[in-house]
Amino acid sequence: MTMTSAINQQLIDNISIILKKSLTADATLSDFRENKKAGFKAIFTEDAGFEAKADTFQPYVEEVADDLLKWQQTQDQKLLIVLVKKIEQLFQVLANFESSYQEK
Repeated sequence: MTMTSAINQQLIDNISIILKKSLTADATLSDFRENKKAGFKAIFTEDAGFEAKADTFQPYVEEVADDLLKWQQTQDQKLLIVLVKKIEQLFQVLANFESSYQEK
């Protein structure tokens, strides 16, 4: 397996984990909103590096998936770095979100 295909597989694996976690998180957010417990406008601040501005995780996951497709076509190193940073931020925020509502 080449380095590029190993990176590609790792990115796909990470994005699929994020997708599963985000579906659960978005369902929880929906519950929170119905009970007026979630009043924020966006998951990430403007300086986080995402184009998306949303109060659910799904648009951010779609953006990361689009970035993956662009990277697969170009193998651009800068794009890869941005993509990995976005994935790390999603993992971090999803983990924080999960721990915050499991404690209650």
